Amino acid sequence: MTEKRKSKLSKERMPMAAFSSFHMEADRTGKGMSLILCGIIGISDFSDSFIHLLSHGGRITVTGRGLFIRVFENGAVEIVGRVEGISFKYGKN
Repeated sequence: MTEKRKSKLSKERMPMAAFSSFHMEADRTGKGMSLILCGIIGISDFSDSFIHLLSHGGRITVTGRGLFIRVFENGAVEIVGRVEGISFKYGKN
């Protein structure tokens, strides 16, 4: 079997669930940090010191000071402020 054929077969056998739609980017700004998270399905709670996000894989909590949600559309959230922590909880709880 040629290498090209092996490569094609291995790609076909990979389950689509192995690839997550979650993606995160962080950039420094004048107000602290701009955090962009993709693959978000909802926001369960928020204040200027924490934001609880929901994804298919679990919950994401962003903590800090002066946090605000600049954009939430098409599964992408942009959070701006002084981000001090990001935590992940897997599963439905």
